[in-house]
Amino acid sequence: MLRFTNLWVADGTIKPPFRADILTDGSTIAAVSTEKIAGIPASDTVDGGGMILAPGFIDAHGHSDIALLAAPEGDSKIMQGVTTEIAGNCGLSAFPLTGLNREHLEKLYANYGQSLDWSDYTEYRARLRAKDPALRLVCLCGHNTLRAAVCGYGNAPLTGGQLAEMERLLGAALDAGAKGLSTGLLYVPGKFADREELVRLLRVVAAHRGVYATHLRSEGNGLLESVAETLEYARLSGVGKVQISHFKTAGKANWSKLDGAIRLIEDARHDRLDVTVDRYPYIESMTQLSVILPPPWDDLDDVEIQKRLRITETREQLTEELRRSRPADYWEQVRLAASSAPRWCGKCGKTIAELGDDPARTVVEILAADTASACGAFRGMDEANLKRIMALDYCMPGSDGNALPLDGAFGSTHPRAFGAIAKFIRRRLDESGDISDAVRRATSLPAEVFDLSDRGRITPGYSADLVLFDPDNINSPADFAAPRTPASGIGLTVTRGRIVFRA
Repeated sequence: MLRFTNLWVADGTIKPPFRADILTDGSTIAAVSTEKIAGIPASDTVDGGGMILAPGFIDAHGHSDIALLAAPEGDSKIMQGVTTEIAGNCGLSAFPLTGLNREHLEKLYANYGQSLDWSDYTEYRARLRAKDPALRLVCLCGHNTLRAAVCGYGNAPLTGGQLAEMERLLGAALDAGAKGLSTGLLYVPGKFADREELVRLLRVVAAHRGVYATHLRSEGNGLLESVAETLEYARLSGVGKVQISHFKTAGKANWSKLDGAIRLIEDARHDRLDVTVDRYPYIESMTQLSVILPPPWDDLDDVEIQKRLRITETREQLTEELRRSRPADYWEQVRLAASSAPRWCGKCGKTIAELGDDPARTVVEILAADTASACGAFRGMDEANLKRIMALDYCMPGSDGNALPLDGAFGSTHPRAFGAIAKFIRRRLDESGDISDAVRRATSLPAEVFDLSDRGRITPGYSADLVLFDPDNINSPADFAAPRTPASGIGLTVTRGRIVFRA
């Protein structure tokens, strides 16, 4: 048992914070009392020092599927009060695995030193459970992984049998507890999917009352078309919940499209389609560096890209293509955010322009050494648009990052991994001053979207996932120079009644 006293409770609802004592009983909340709880033995009494006790924060968009197996302590998340992460995003999940995608994913995740020796969601969950992680992981089935499990990473048309097998594997994952389907329609092989494929899969999701979470086909030039595509497929399939991942307007030429994108979303919400969004509080994104490659390279998976770049003549040709396809000042807006290659891992955080006199050649050299884990951070978003998106009452925080250890064992990263959720709370408090709403965005809202009926609120019978924080000091000082700097203002994190972090 844990007893919490001398604090304010923001219980995950719109109710204003109130003074109360909280008692846990094993993994659940036993009592919430506005009177002092006395006479009941507790293994530990936590004096809150006048801080806020809230439900454990839920990271609505993460990628800790394999990272948490390698480092189950989950430092980067629990140190900012996160107790649950929604994983399997952007079309990339740890299941299902077959002979057609296992080798590719083992290369993608090689940095974590984990053998991907399972096949389905049930086996993956068993492997994760055996690690007893500090962070609770809730998984979506990734469409890219699903498609590759059936037909690999190429662009050949699907047969009827292949599509039926995708439906079967998706249904099995949802039956086993996966919460929905995610797509990453920017990436290979998801970018090859057509309307029939996606609608048929989404009908499986609808039958299971699941969520459709999508990394849009375009977040820039084709933003409005991509939002419209997503909503069309949801309506055709009968899916009731749509989550738009890291909602943004990428590229200055597209900043003015935010009004139109919001209008599409809010029209759909008015028509009773439950559309929500997540966002990290930064204007620099991060994804695989290979996404900047011109056609036909953009239709290749990372394993094939690295294979082709073994040839000197091919590297020279790609270097020249990159020089022609990007203006000189473009490279000042792109950072090397992560790499496992010995030559480059110590240079993460610098812009491509800072890494050498010939940026196009630098990129090709990085990709030739480390296509799978080389990531770029791209400065292409607008601060005013970020504020507008975060102000939407259906916007929740998502880090788009992994649960990483504090010791830097797996290399560099974007500062969002250690700071996105805390910084989101800080910015909402600064903008609105409404503690209850800031907490709701990170707790009960994502719990409702992803059907987590046991968490997101402080009420008897719910899971004892809790965070104690100082509303005056919660923030993140992490930046690209020091991305692993822990969040500030977090006093305590509790997962299922167990203290997993204490400042």
